Amino acid sequence: MNDREHYTPGLASGAQVRKDGEKWTLILVRELRHSPEKVWQALTDPAHLRQWAPFEADGSLGTVGTTVKLTWSGTSRVSETRVIRADAPKMLEYHDIRWELEALGGGTRLTLWHSIDRRYIAMGAAGWHICFDVLDRLLSGTPIGRIVAGEAMKFGWPRLNAEYAQQFGINPHLRKQVQEYEEAREVQQGLMPKQIPQIPGVEISGSWRPARIVGGDYFDVFDFSERRVGLCIADVSGKGMPAALLMSNLQAVVKALASEDISPKELVEKVNRVMCRNTTEAKFITLFYGLLDVDDKTLRYANAGHNAPILTRKDGAQIRLEAGGLILGVFQEGSYEEGEIELRPGDRLVMFTDGLSEAVDGEGEEFGEERVAEVSRCTRQLSAEALRRGLLEQVTEFCAGGFEDDATILVVAVSEKDDRTIVM
Repeated sequence: MNDREHYTPGLASGAQVRKDGEKWTLILVRELRHSPEKVWQALTDPAHLRQWAPFEADGSLGTVGTTVKLTWSGTSRVSETRVIRADAPKMLEYHDIRWELEALGGGTRLTLWHSIDRRYIAMGAAGWHICFDVLDRLLSGTPIGRIVAGEAMKFGWPRLNAEYAQQFGINPHLRKQVQEYEEAREVQQGLMPKQIPQIPGVEISGSWRPARIVGGDYFDVFDFSERRVGLCIADVSGKGMPAALLMSNLQAVVKALASEDISPKELVEKVNRVMCRNTTEAKFITLFYGLLDVDDKTLRYANAGHNAPILTRKDGAQIRLEAGGLILGVFQEGSYEEGEIELRPGDRLVMFTDGLSEAVDGEGEEFGEERVAEVSRCTRQLSAEALRRGLLEQVTEFCAGGFEDDATILVVAVSEKDDRTIVM
């Protein structure tokens, strides 16, 4: 998975469409560096399909006459299909898809024929383009994880969609819209911490992973002094641009109010009053804010309906930080409790949004907060950076990269000695 963050698809290429009345067929050609036999297995074996394809199959697609259920990622659509043709390793046909495999030197020329509604054919071309890239890396032994549905939005899908639409003569104004979304992502990325503050005796590491181009998660670390920092993580309900706009408003309010002189309880109550005026009935916010004091070795905090952070002691004992109150943006005069926890050498504090714990596998099972806690416990000897990366990698593997919601993690590691080593 280590190359995933650096993956960027190439330019739209190798595709054409054929029109027969209202029926449009996408034809996409890709030359792979692997034998037809190896490619055939990836096209037919359910375990392989789960690692790269835009759908999952409940049985092998390699036998003529077999009936298989296909579950398309990012949708509730399940289609029951019958394998019409399976001439290994040359021709495979089922549903509205046909694959042709042609030996080419030591590799394979793979051709996909896929009948798609004309409104979605550029989208389909962009999605398959990325799937083919993932397939090539999977077969090469350097997998980067499946990139489908909302996850593809972060890996060049909007650009590919616009490029294929232009090639196919569809919606010439799409490119401008895509450019605006990409600029919005850059703006939102700029709102996240560019550099996490250093504080003696503590390591802090955080990451933000939107499910779409932009998202509703937010985290920040406030550098109040050499001995005090503020920790904030929040989640706006919903996804996409509406959630991103509200998140930007929340970020501005928190930044304006946060200081070492305001308690977590006071900050959360003030943020709530402001956000009640700025949110609609259908929107709400969860937020956790803490004030970490190295001299006192304490963390004072208030939790406004957010997933309770997990504090893991050096001996493996765990505490959930739950003190606080209801979600933000609903009750104007809501009041909040303030909790306080002692920080000890070797402690690890993991803060996260529900996009992490609610990530689901191919069977629809959630990763769950219990697994988050168990991973935190088992990796408590690691640095903040290593623990954060390891947790994200385990969740990514669990859901095959198919995050349906924004996922954000903020990890604090208390040194076992009072030093100034900081991992970012």
